[in-house]
Amino acid sequence: MNFYSLTVKNVEQLTTKSIKVDLFIPTELISIFKWKPGQFIRFQFLIDGQKVEREYSICTATYEKYISVAIKKTKTAFISEYVQNNIKAGDKISVSPPMGTFGIPSRPNEKRTLVAFSAGSGITPLMSIVKDTLYNEKGVNFFLFYGNSNEKEVMFKEELEELQKKYSQNFFLHYFYSQQETEDKFFKGKLDGHKVDLIINQIVDWDEVDEALICGPKDMIINLANVIYSYGIPKKNIHYELYEPVEKVFHDDKIQRSTVKEVKVTFTYEGKTQTMNWINNGSSLLDALLVNGINAPYSCKGGVCGSCQCSRVQGEVILGENLVLTEEDIKNKKILTCVAQPKTNTLVIDMDN
Repeated sequence: MNFYSLTVKNVEQLTTKSIKVDLFIPTELISIFKWKPGQFIRFQFLIDGQKVEREYSICTATYEKYISVAIKKTKTAFISEYVQNNIKAGDKISVSPPMGTFGIPSRPNEKRTLVAFSAGSGITPLMSIVKDTLYNEKGVNFFLFYGNSNEKEVMFKEELEELQKKYSQNFFLHYFYSQQETEDKFFKGKLDGHKVDLIINQIVDWDEVDEALICGPKDMIINLANVIYSYGIPKKNIHYELYEPVEKVFHDDKIQRSTVKEVKVTFTYEGKTQTMNWINNGSSLLDALLVNGINAPYSCKGGVCGSCQCSRVQGEVILGENLVLTEEDIKNKKILTCVAQPKTNTLVIDMDN
């Protein structure tokens, strides 16, 4: 994966635990850093002599002409703490081109109703989607339900409320607080299946809903996706952004499991072609490569980041849940080694392609 040096334009404190980092895109890199609302970029840092990478969702709309990401500090997140304590305006950061498939196509000539559910820093990719959609679609009704522990932890609160004023006929914003009393008890508590039941009955005309977006903790996404699906929204119209791997999201999805015990794998990496035996004990293709001493590329190991994407030249694999590959990618024989299980006894892959 290629990385490019971008200059930090500004660093803004959003809440006590989160910052927004604006990146300047020079003219010669504009074509490389074109993004779709909902995508993310990867930062590469050198910390204590060790190279580390982390993905951050883009929170700016495409019409804003620069890229911003929001970074929230958590109790166990060493990288986010490093970034918040060390990154300042004028610094250079190694950044990957935008990637990811979370989001929805723009439909400026249609009338439609969208609902989005978010919690905490899950609002980040939705900010890009909300702003871009409201800017381009005059006939949209966009409902955003945003959960936090309390009002002080609401990221982008001022910007969201400015959008609410500007697009008062199109944008409907509702906050939920799990650890703060609210005047209306309806908005007290976490966003869960019960809250969705109430929202459907009291706020949104569900018969008008075309698509739903969800971004937040894994358990929230699984819970809400299944409830929304049970209310008649097709799976293809339920979009979610997971930050950690899951075996499946929808309860009625069937999981394919491999029965192949041993595979002869021929792989090309960094211009060199080699062969290895993959003993299938439930491990992924990536695990097999690493066990065999191959310094194969990866970051998340859970089908989220796309670092391990490569081409399948011969043979077949079973692909697990991932947020990277599109139907077109799969048709073009792209795979992710981190979620690949064997389906045939021989496999040829090109990790340079």
